[in-house]
Amino acid sequence: MNTPMKTKFAFALVLTASISFGQPWAFAQDASPGGANDSGIQTDPFTVSQSVSSSQQAAALAYWTRARVAEAPVMALLVDSGSGEIDTAALYEADVTDPGDGEAPGSAERGAAQIARAVYADDWAALEEELTPEERLALEEELALEVPADELAGTFGVYTYFDVNTHSAFWRIYPHIWDGKFTFTTPSGGSSCSATVISGNNIVTAAHCVYDTPSRNQFYTNKVFTPAYRNGSAPYGTFATTSCNVLTTWVNLSGGYSINSWARHDVAVCSLGRNTAGQTINQAVGWAGRLWNAGNQQLVFNSGYPARTYSDALISNGPAQYLRACIAETFLQTTETLGCGCFWGRGISGGSWLVSYKPFVVSGRVNSVNSGLFIGQQNLYGARFNSNNIVPLCTARGC
Repeated sequence: MNTPMKTKFAFALVLTASISFGQPWAFAQDASPGGANDSGIQTDPFTVSQSVSSSQQAAALAYWTRARVAEAPVMALLVDSGSGEIDTAALYEADVTDPGDGEAPGSAERGAAQIARAVYADDWAALEEELTPEERLALEEELALEVPADELAGTFGVYTYFDVNTHSAFWRIYPHIWDGKFTFTTPSGGSSCSATVISGNNIVTAAHCVYDTPSRNQFYTNKVFTPAYRNGSAPYGTFATTSCNVLTTWVNLSGGYSINSWARHDVAVCSLGRNTAGQTINQAVGWAGRLWNAGNQQLVFNSGYPARTYSDALISNGPAQYLRACIAETFLQTTETLGCGCFWGRGISGGSWLVSYKPFVVSGRVNSVNSGLFIGQQNLYGARFNSNNIVPLCTARGC
């Protein structure tokens, strides 16, 4: 039984129990100028990379106006039509209880917000709202992750869900400013996913938001990232990708999507250029830490920009316009693949699972990203970050 958080910024939705997931989920949009022939495909023993020329980066930034970022249809969250049963054989493998390896999060460069406020004045004016000390304390209490252990014990389909930056003060606090919309061009037109800033001026997202394995075996093009995005505003500007890496194992997959065999490879890391204020992404907003080779059960803050719920019901209040989250404890689905209860559906692809989340504080490390779901089940699934996925990707991209 899910446990929705009852806060003034949460909302209620009526779910549709029976839906069809057979239709394509990325819809056509005007084709983008430039970027259609991003080149520089290279391989190393573990990853495949795509580099983007400076002219293609400029074309991508010119194309992705505030309006186009807002209007981009969301990418399909990959769907497994199987039963969703946990792979019991995997449960007999040696349980991972090590605290894991990690990289610490980091804050923005001193004065970065003032630069962004001056350059993106219209965005800041649209979003500005100060919190009184009393309001801040109340919000901290509402977001405290003090959930009884018997409520969240790595349980299938158990979670708390809520809106995040529908409250306008939340768009500019840690760790929410590390999250953003990731928009790109597919052969059918524009599309969007979610992504999170990490070190080395990189973002981490799902591989299926970067490289089309199931149908065309090619990188998507015209890729940009907009941190702290909120309902058409981009307070820190937009950053074009300079290069992206996916795992060779992802490229080599074939057949239909399977959570138990695909999700562990569904991770991508992209490097970013500068915004029009001349800032790097790490200067502008800082970065989330990373965690890998850690235990299978972690309390996570799973966030992104969904347009629909897990049952494919359209979100009534600003679909894909606001950061939304689930809080749940992860469980082992199969080898190197984790699940966690969640309410959200398509649009949250690539959104991060943050361990040690705390609002207003430079805290939290990414442990997975959203890959897919089983039809009608209130869970999301993703790779357990480990030495075979996030490590080679970050080695290639310099995280």
